[in-house]
Formats: sequence, C-alpha cells, structure tokens
Amino acid sequence: MKLKREYDELIKADAVKEIAKELGSRPLEVALPEKYIARHEEKFNMACEHILEKDPSLFPILKNNEFTLYLKETQVPNTLEDYFIRLASTILSQQISGQAAESIKARVVSLYGGAFPDYKVLFEDFKDPAKCAEIAKCGLSKRKMIYLESLAVYFTEKYKDIEKLFGQKDNDEEVIESLVTNVKGIGPWSAKMFLISGLKRMDVFAPEDLGIARGFSKYLSDKPELEKELMRERKVVKKSKIKHKKYNWKIYDDDIMEKCSETFSPYRSVFMFILWRLASTNTDAMMKAEENFVKS
Repeated sequence: MKLKREYDELIKADAVKEIAKELGSRPLEVALPEKYIARHEEKFNMACEHILEKDPSLFPILKNNEFTLYLKETQVPNTLEDYFIRLASTILSQQISGQAAESIKARVVSLYGGAFPDYKVLFEDFKDPAKCAEIAKCGLSKRKMIYLESLAVYFTEKYKDIEKLFGQKDNDEEVIESLVTNVKGIGPWSAKMFLISGLKRMDVFAPEDLGIARGFSKYLSDKPELEKELMRERKVVKKSKIKHKKYNWKIYDDDIMEKCSETFSPYRSVFMFILWRLASTNTDAMMKAEENFVKS
C-alpha cells in the first residue's frame, strides 16, 4: 500500500537523521553479532532483521542486551499444566509488587509439597471449605480466590478445547476472547501478555500497557515527520485509556500507536520488547523485569 510505504520511508528518514547524528562519518553497520544470533531462536532473528530493515535506529536497543524470552536455552515444550501455572501466576501478581507475588506463590507451592498444584487438584480443593481456607492463608484475597477457582474450572471443564485453541496459529483474537470470556480476572491486557510469554506469539501489540505507551512516546520523540504523518492520516480515533498524571512524556492515542506498530508486523511482540526497553531508565531493573515476565 502507498500509505504503508510512506510510513516506512518516514521512519527510515527520521532514523537516518538520528544515526547520522550519533555516528558522524562512521560507516553504518546494523548487522547483529554472530554470537548474538546464535544464542537466539530463528524466529527472533527473523524479527530483528525485519525490524531493522524498517527502522535501523533500533539497532542499539536490540544488540545491547539479549532477550531472555527468545534465547535458545530458555525454549522448552509447554504442557497444558504449564499454561495453567502461567495464567495462575498472572492472577496472583495482579495489583501487587513482584516480590509480594513471588512470596504468595512460594507459600502455595509449599502448601502443596513443593510444586504448584495442577488445575485438577485445585478444581477439587476449591470444593472443600477447609482447603480453601488453607489456600487463602497463603495471602490470596477473596477476589483472587474467585479468580483462581474460575481458572481451574476453565481448564478442567474445557481442557480439550484449550489444547486445540492454544495449539493453533494465527488465532490470537480467539484466544483472547476465550480467556476473557471464561476466566474471571483475566482481561485483554493479561490475555495479550499470555500470548507473548506463554504461547510465544510474535505479532501481539498492547497500546494499553503503560510501559509500551511510555516507550512509544520516546520512540516518536525524535521522529517528527512520522508523527505528523500519523496524525494527518488517522481515520478512526481510539482514545488512550491511560490517565495522564503529569507524566513528562506525551501519551498517544491507541489508534496512532497501532498504526505505527503495523510497520513492524508480523513481529510486533518484539517491537513491544523494544518499547519496554525504551521506557526504562534503569537497565538492570529492566532486564530483571524481563526475566520475571518470562517466568510468570
């Protein structure tokens, strides 16, 4: 499409200005190191190649640190039980710090003899008031108990449908709809995070995420021509749901972010990781957050 080509050209034009400013007369090299490529899985390397073709200025963000989720050494086959535990961890971590969530999860693991209980066990235990009381004592609020029970019911009663659903490709919206409709406490954002970290889907984008919004603001801050074009060509306005609390960065509406992200499709999940990194001012904290995201 002509409009898409124009976006690509605008991104590259702004990117070239930025890189030229940084490198001066030095030659531009945007090939990732061979050791870096060897440590990451092929689909991630393909994503990097595509993203750098669209915007070479993102090269430093990609090469400066490895991406834990896409390292070959972290790739293991996932079972239905693994998916359940990942979604259960998402519920446990809602609206509390990562440290508090890890503490609660550790108590649940201890209660069940050193391993997080599978969905069939929890399904039965939630029928027993005494067992429910023991689970709650691990630090779960009444609401999170309801959410966790809902998840256990979903997996127990629909496990065949879930295996088929999670095993398919190119059905991201269907997965989101199934999780949001059937599991209390799982909204669109949580479902999208599961698509990325659990199902390893490569073309997910979440403009409603605070870190993504902040990173996108920084991304557009040195691309004035692209910003103008995005504003000029917008058709349907989708307002951002992020509340502005005197942030020192600009919040863009969802339609602007989504339109720009289309340039990096079908690898928008990797673009999201780039935006998360752009949003962070503390590299160590950012890397720790990524590790926790992969584990959750």
